[in-house]
Amino acid sequence: MGRFGAVDWAAMESVTSSQAKLLATIEPLLEGFAARAAGHDREGSFPFENFEGLREVGYVKAAVPRELGGWGHGLGDVLRAQMAIARADGSTAYSIGMHQITVGREVSAESWPAEVRERIFREVASEGAWINSIASEPELGSPQGGGRPATTLTPDGAGHWRLNGRKIFSTLAPVLTYFVTYAAIEDGSGEVCRVAVRRGAPGLRVETTWDGVGLRASGSDDVVYEDVPVADEDILVRSRQGGTSQSLGDFSWFALLVGGANLGIAEAARNYAVRFAQERKPTGYAEPIASIPYIRQEIARVDQSLMAARALMFEVADAWDNDPTLRGGPLAAKTAAAKLLATDTAVQVVDRSMRVVGGASLHRSEPLERYYRDVRGGLANPPIEPRALEMIARAALDGE
Repeated sequence: MGRFGAVDWAAMESVTSSQAKLLATIEPLLEGFAARAAGHDREGSFPFENFEGLREVGYVKAAVPRELGGWGHGLGDVLRAQMAIARADGSTAYSIGMHQITVGREVSAESWPAEVRERIFREVASEGAWINSIASEPELGSPQGGGRPATTLTPDGAGHWRLNGRKIFSTLAPVLTYFVTYAAIEDGSGEVCRVAVRRGAPGLRVETTWDGVGLRASGSDDVVYEDVPVADEDILVRSRQGGTSQSLGDFSWFALLVGGANLGIAEAARNYAVRFAQERKPTGYAEPIASIPYIRQEIARVDQSLMAARALMFEVADAWDNDPTLRGGPLAAKTAAAKLLATDTAVQVVDRSMRVVGGASLHRSEPLERYYRDVRGGLANPPIEPRALEMIARAALDGE
């Protein structure tokens, strides 16, 4: 693998032929992603060229089942590819990750109507359609808190509805083909739903509002629905309040791909710090700073923590793929732990890398300050720390 395909010690890890094939598919794109990352971060612009490249090589259909025209890769394969993308550009990894999460969890859950599922997946495979689940709102925050969304689906004649509301943190919004939108059904049932709204639908508007401190090129803009017409066949899932928040099937894809993106960013910081230590030789030093005991200890701690976090992430992802009986309860606590460890490790690794590099790490011309900001994204993505810890506690204390 090339510069962004692995950290130096990755040869210790086994890679299956399926994983190697997927990594080889995206490898030619990564140098370009890395070269453009700083500019898009500075401008807060969306890297359309990155997503055109991912579409052209077919990565958009990585998780789509083979029988529907996709490549049929599982969670473990996609996780490793996402980490490689994150080493080149964290924003791109987070953005394409949301697409892979939405596809992958539906492959596992099979919760949509079969004909709609087949139609959307075939469009992803044949036309490169992009899809993401749009759920967060200004007042609701994340639906993980259990609140009822302010976005509403109101009856408008037999088999027809009108969708109204505003969504925030709508990652990938500049290129999305399908906005899978979380809404409250206002027909007296008290139910909520996920509805597939296609780009170009009357009344759907993307407002360019994203101006985050990190992941600035993720296109996480606001999406506004004003009397958007919806038909019965566009409703993907309908259930009682709380029933459409992430199931355990959804949870593993989301938690691990978010955690993997964070680890990939941290690995980029580690690689930068290692190269800096090997090359930096201040006036008055006989050897590069890599010979200083403190620097060596910092790099050793970085590698130790990355090895542990990677190992747990891969263990959980591979178990998810290989033994469906473990999905849900048996893997829930480990999945939460893997995401929490990956997120915390990423923050610590970037911090240690900046200590190695010193004052130069604060320069906007160097990537470490961008990595420092980007790894904060994992802290705000579910499961957030209190909920992840509660899941682990339930397994230990309540026998769940």
